[in-house]
Amino acid sequence: MIVKVVTRYLRQLRSFSPNARLYLLSLVISGLSFSIYSLFFNLYIVSRGYPRSFLGELQSLPNLIALFGAVPAGLLVDRIGRRRAMLLANGGQTLASLGIVLAPGPGWLRLSMIAFGLSQSLWMVSGAPFMMENSREEERNALFSASFGLQTLVGFLGTLVGGYLPTLFGGLLNVEAESAPAYAATLGVTVALSAVALLPVLLIEERPVIASRPAASGRTVRAFLPWHTISDPGLVARIFAPNIIISMGAAILIPYMNLFFKESFPISDRVLGTLFAVSSVITGVATLTSPLLADRWGRIRALVITQLSSIPFLLLIGFSGRFWIAALAFWVRAALMNMGNPLYNAFAMEQVGDRERATVSGLMGMSWNIGWTVGPYLSGYMQANPHIGFRPIFLITCSLYIVAVILEKRFFQRLDDRQRRAALLRSLGVADLNVE
Repeated sequence: MIVKVVTRYLRQLRSFSPNARLYLLSLVISGLSFSIYSLFFNLYIVSRGYPRSFLGELQSLPNLIALFGAVPAGLLVDRIGRRRAMLLANGGQTLASLGIVLAPGPGWLRLSMIAFGLSQSLWMVSGAPFMMENSREEERNALFSASFGLQTLVGFLGTLVGGYLPTLFGGLLNVEAESAPAYAATLGVTVALSAVALLPVLLIEERPVIASRPAASGRTVRAFLPWHTISDPGLVARIFAPNIIISMGAAILIPYMNLFFKESFPISDRVLGTLFAVSSVITGVATLTSPLLADRWGRIRALVITQLSSIPFLLLIGFSGRFWIAALAFWVRAALMNMGNPLYNAFAMEQVGDRERATVSGLMGMSWNIGWTVGPYLSGYMQANPHIGFRPIFLITCSLYIVAVILEKRFFQRLDDRQRRAALLRSLGVADLNVE
């Protein structure tokens, strides 16, 4: 299976446009940076003596900014172009990461996280429209999957090497490996990588987008979304809803998985880094296989099956009580839960016209950031409460995931099936047949 997937993607990568390949290269470098950042940010903040409630606040801030900035960012992307927006996003993330490392106190940390959120908003709403405009229909699933899968795969290197960095810098600085200076130096590596990720974006050639004529129904929604015209607000709301629920379930638990493992089991930073590194490899390979599942079952059916299958493994992480069982479940859960995400994004982008894609991408980001704004903040207080802890959080996450999967199937299964039949008929040259 792995050989088949690698062969398929090497062939697909050669067929991608130069712009798409440069975008993927930037994503790979950013993924390397973000994997190290994600592994040690929580540990860095805690090592500086800040309480869990403040950590929850910091985790929420970028998502709060992205929540309110996603749709305005979509408008800005439409105005200045995808390339300029990605340059601003990468540059802003570099400065924000530097601010986190150098912040002398809570106020500067908050400002840095706000800048991080603004940069995330711009990058988030630029990516999906950019890939739509720089890919053909037959390679779109592969490009969206590659954008997620390669970024995750390179996380293997980031988390594996990152697990050794605190020890390295601790020795160089003559401090403890699990001290704030060692973690700060480790995060400094992410600053340098973020800056390098700018280079491929500089080489991208901007493609002009032919704007489609806005539909008349956009006038109806203008009262609610005065900044833009959306031709089918009902469809966008259905895309929006499962994202909110999944984001809430993920946000109260996933950012704190490193703390859960460190507190639940006597493991070192090296073991923690290896744990997350293996997870990145398995998730990346699984994501690269998702177009094969989409070809066999359809995008929505593949999404539903994989996400539902991940839930028992999530429960094993929280309740098994044994490290080796929790680690195996952690790897399988991450692969199953994440492999369908690029399929959902590609499906959503195909439902709207060129003129609306950046705005709809912003709305999807807004829906995701609703959960990631509230969830980490609430989770921080639940963890700090000795009567709650982590176990109830696992149950809440599982429940929210189940509700979201039910909505995805109910909203989009029939639509996806109709579109698959239409695509098959077009490939057979039966373009005018009604497939309703």
